[in-house]
Amino acid sequence: MLIVAELGLNATTLSEMPVPKALPGTTEAGMPVYRLRLEKRRRAGHRGRFESRNVTDSGADSSGRLITEALEATAHARALMKQLDADVDRLLIWRQTTPHDGQGYRRAVRIGPFGLGVDELAGGDWARSVGLRGSPLRRLRKTVNVLHRREPAQNTQDTHDSVYVLGEPQAQQAAVPVIADGALEAVDAARRTVFTARLTSNVETGDRQTVTAGCAGWENSPFSPAGHGCAASFLLCTACPNARVMPAHHPRLAHLLNALEHLRGVLEPGIWDADWADAHARLTDLRSRLGEPVWQAALEAVTTSDRTIIDQLLQGDFDL
Repeated sequence: MLIVAELGLNATTLSEMPVPKALPGTTEAGMPVYRLRLEKRRRAGHRGRFESRNVTDSGADSSGRLITEALEATAHARALMKQLDADVDRLLIWRQTTPHDGQGYRRAVRIGPFGLGVDELAGGDWARSVGLRGSPLRRLRKTVNVLHRREPAQNTQDTHDSVYVLGEPQAQQAAVPVIADGALEAVDAARRTVFTARLTSNVETGDRQTVTAGCAGWENSPFSPAGHGCAASFLLCTACPNARVMPAHHPRLAHLLNALEHLRGVLEPGIWDADWADAHARLTDLRSRLGEPVWQAALEAVTTSDRTIIDQLLQGDFDL
């Protein structure tokens, strides 16, 4: 039970595991490193049926200490089995005090007074005798690999995710806040990259004019504390529900999109993504909403003043 809990092995693999050997020189150094030889029968004929795993006895709280103690506990039994000329190499050996031949356990191995390994049926019988519904070994392996190791053990990553993690109630509960945070982050990202300003035909009463749009809520900006006036970059106007974009703004915004695409060709990708990608995505969304003919007309209407203002905006030296 302790080995399954520590290493996450299934019952058959552990039951049939040969006696681990310490790597040369590690025992003499006072820190034996055991090589476990593992076989997964379900992969018969497939790559990955056999594997090895090294565990180190580095102290009382280490995985290797369990192997050291298991070897010490079974040393006398293995010595007696050699006298019986038994050519069986298994780590788990136990002394049989009463006959069990009538149990009919599959793959049961008996040599003299000893039994070897742990049969799945035997684990189930023991569990029912103490009031459990089934063998604890499978449940224990799943708990170890899903909640503690959090990685596959003699499984592919796909099998680990679909068979072990997906159906685990505790993993499902732990995933709820993670999924919720991810969904909120996705929504925030979508809002940042989708054109949010309102398209209008004329200036509305009370609108202020900014570099990129009109503003109907300068003192109630979603990007600044209420009542203090908006201090956000003019690039965020296209992401603000208070912004109003009319035909007079189209040429400047079209030129801004071209300028951002030019920057993309000369800046490092990481820098461009961090500084300009969201604004570029919103302007691309605006272009698709207006349509190509309107956008081309806006590009043809760009003035020298528009170019100067956009250059100042991108250089960060535009004054309010």
